[in-house]
Amino acid sequence: MNRNIIISTGFHLIIIMIATLSLPFLLKAPIDLPPIISVELIQITDKTSIPFAPKAKKIIEKIRKDLTKLQKSKKRSIKAKKS
Repeated sequence: MNRNIIISTGFHLIIIMIATLSLPFLLKAPIDLPPIISVELIQITDKTSIPFAPKAKKIIEKIRKDLTKLQKSKKRSIKAKKS
């Protein structure tokens, strides 16, 4: 019976030591996170019923055309540098 009391006391002391060593980590200030912003993704197609969708589609098409023009001009300038 004395052996059981010694083992129980030892385990309790170990648990108390672990708790006291982990307390400083629990007292740290929490990390400040920025507020969460929800975003809804939509697909712009012919069936989209959002009033500004046609305008957005035109803008996207214009940007795509400008990007293709830039890519073509870069390819031409690279070819010109090689020759």
